[in-house]
Amino acid sequence: MPVARRRKTKTPEEVPGAGDPDRKRVLNILANRRYRQRQREKYAALQSRDESTSSSQSDSQESHVQGLEEFLKPASITSSQTQPCGLVEEIPRDSDNLFFPEMNFGQSYLEISLFDDSNICHLPNTNPPLTHPQSPSSLRSPPAFTFPLSSDINIQVPVLNTIRAFSQIATALDVVKVAWDLTYLHVLPSATIPNLPSNLQPTPAQLTIPHHPILDALPWPSVREKLIYMLSLPSMYRPPIAQEDGDDCGTGQITAIQRLAHDMDDLREGFRVHGNAVGWVNCSELVDDAWEMGETFYRNWWFCIEPRVVVTTNRRRRERGLRALRLED
Repeated sequence: MPVARRRKTKTPEEVPGAGDPDRKRVLNILANRRYRQRQREKYAALQSRDESTSSSQSDSQESHVQGLEEFLKPASITSSQTQPCGLVEEIPRDSDNLFFPEMNFGQSYLEISLFDDSNICHLPNTNPPLTHPQSPSSLRSPPAFTFPLSSDINIQVPVLNTIRAFSQIATALDVVKVAWDLTYLHVLPSATIPNLPSNLQPTPAQLTIPHHPILDALPWPSVREKLIYMLSLPSMYRPPIAQEDGDDCGTGQITAIQRLAHDMDDLREGFRVHGNAVGWVNCSELVDDAWEMGETFYRNWWFCIEPRVVVTTNRRRRERGLRALRLED
């Protein structure tokens, strides 16, 4: 029985014809033989290529080692000539003859300047200097900084500039102490305040209707007046953004003032101030043309904003590459 099985697995010299049950088996055996032959040829090619690569690498390593020996040869000869072995004497280890008998560092040791050209730091070098070419980038000295730095590299923080401008206006109006009290309401005492531009002079609403001091710091007279009129109404008659929670018939302004302040100093779309406080001209940060309204404030308080303020804000936004103000996305 085993003999018959071995004869059955032996591949005949000719492929059986169509319809023969052994035809499929013979074809599979021949295909496997061709596959193994191709694998052997591929492995032999890879092995020969690896041997040639190894031989070339060994040659380059030998040449590199020879170059290093030639490079280090003068140094070894010089050191052997300058330091003969017969002249070296044994030094006894006596604690009294040490170079530093005491390790006591007082204040005088710490007063050495970091930039003094002291000879102590320049120790003799026994090895010959290496003559390697230096690239131009290594010879280039680092750039020197001039202090104080120029103004064109200052980091602009819009929220900080806005708070500073509001603080200056509140200081001129003498309302700094009560500006952060949400429950405080007042009227301005005088019709004309010196040292303030025309846009910050009190309006009739500021002189007659109780309101919160934050409204006095807004740079647009029409916006101030409309907000004061609207917040003087009962809560149920106001826009939803200005209504008080749970007090439809009341005249409180706490929630409205809180939302107003959050919209003014929004980190992404808050107020922006362009200019400085040199004088009451176009470069002053207190004139209304120097202010830019944020899109958050525009969407929530659109009913008290006049078109001129929107035009000025859109011009400032286009200068920074932003789109115009929109009520919806």
